[in-house]
Amino acid sequence: MFSMSKATTLDLSSFNTSNVTSMSSMFSMSKATTLDLSSFNTSSVTNMSNMFRSSAATTLDLSSFNTSSVNNMSNMFNSSKATTLDLSSFNTSSVNSMSYMFYRSAAKVGYARTQTDANKFNASSGKPAGLNFVVKP
Repeated sequence: MFSMSKATTLDLSSFNTSNVTSMSSMFSMSKATTLDLSSFNTSSVTNMSNMFRSSAATTLDLSSFNTSSVNNMSNMFNSSKATTLDLSSFNTSSVNSMSYMFYRSAAKVGYARTQTDANKFNASSGKPAGLNFVVKP
């Protein structure tokens, strides 16, 4: 939807995403530097692959993300510019693929909901050595 968008700001506060099942590549290569997705309802989403791949956003608000139905997160943050990834709302129990989820990510700090989720994130293929996920205090 916003893949390759040149807009540096996006107001997504009125988006109704309750029936969306795929957000694959939604912000891939987007030039927006801040993405407040706190109003997104992601309870029906099953595919988030490449969602923020090569995104210019240095700040992402994913606090309201319900990922309990998501099965594909491959390349989700591949080459993204976000410096902190707070994924403490993410439930990865249904995820089958996290390959290259954080490959070439600029993130240095990562938070997870549980130790099991942190272990899955940390085991993702291609994760930068400097990025370590811990359970959010």
